[in-house]
Amino acid sequence: MVDTFQKEVQCTLCPEVFEPVIEPGEGESSYPIYCSSCVQCLIVARSNPVRIAFRDVLGLKNEALALALQSVLAPCSCGGEFTHDAGRRCSKCIYKIEREIRRTASPQDVDFHCPWNLEEMKKSEGKFFEYIFQKVESKEENLKQLIDKFESGEMDAETYMEGLDALRFRESTQVSVIQAWSMILGSDMAFRAAEEHGLVDRYGSRILVSIASAIEMSEGKAVLTTLTTEIRNWDGPVERELQTFIAKIGGGF
Repeated sequence: MVDTFQKEVQCTLCPEVFEPVIEPGEGESSYPIYCSSCVQCLIVARSNPVRIAFRDVLGLKNEALALALQSVLAPCSCGGEFTHDAGRRCSKCIYKIEREIRRTASPQDVDFHCPWNLEEMKKSEGKFFEYIFQKVESKEENLKQLIDKFESGEMDAETYMEGLDALRFRESTQVSVIQAWSMILGSDMAFRAAEEHGLVDRYGSRILVSIASAIEMSEGKAVLTTLTTEIRNWDGPVERELQTFIAKIGGGF
């Protein structure tokens, strides 16, 4: 595995010299990482749970974050590796190759291909676990505590809104780390681990939806299919909330 990126790369197909893209540009929500052998690419969003987990749990950023992401990407379905320098091919040449392929390719069904090397990701499982359960046991204010303080007059409206914004940001990061951890555990273990460790008690039924979304990213199982199976393991408020969610997004029983 490489431990740095070349700042300037000479394209192997033309005289162009280019700088590899290693993160979303300003005002952009994602960026592509191309296979070094073909023109398939993975779109990595700022909100990608693996990216967030590496950033906030491992403290990585910029080039170190991009290198870590590249190290846990699974091989392309063609056998090549996804690299930030796209196999030393500039974006103009990649575009020309894509255009030629679109002219000659025929539509075909493509089986799901997990974008992540889960065995490599497992190396970070312990740190993800520690982060998640430090947060579960922390004394940081939760939503109920904020509401109680506001309603009792201990907190004015401006402070309450600031607290809500901070809470949303914290919980968004925490949920992303839980999603990355769930990918490592897999669908057979992730939900039971969430139940065992009190994540549903802390976050509510929405954490089950987030885990189902993570499983879709790593295993290709549709969120609805996963939740329709998982709902059988719950009763009471959690079961009712999952039923409502499934019905709203077009499921039903």
